Amino acid sequence: MNESLILADESLILVNESLILADESLILADESLILVNESLILADESLILADESLILADESLILADESLTLVNESLILVNKSFNSPPLPPLLPYPHSPLPT
Repeated sequence: MNESLILADESLILVNESLILADESLILADESLILVNESLILADESLILADESLILADESLILADESLTLVNESLILVNKSFNSPPLPPLLPYPHSPLPT
């Protein structure tokens, strides 16, 4: 009978140790879920930043296109000025002395 009590006591000790390990496993699982949740939050923030970067890149491309259009228009005006007849000579201002 004494041996039965010893075996029962050892069984209870093993059950208690199993419950402690199960509790520690649940704590680790909870910590893992917290880390997964934080990772998902960071991934979401990264996607938001990437989206904002794409918007800024698109705006930059639009501005670059507008700049190139202005450069092209300027070059057309320069080309026209070279192809136009020469301007008449400038007359001196009325208040400037005439060369002698």
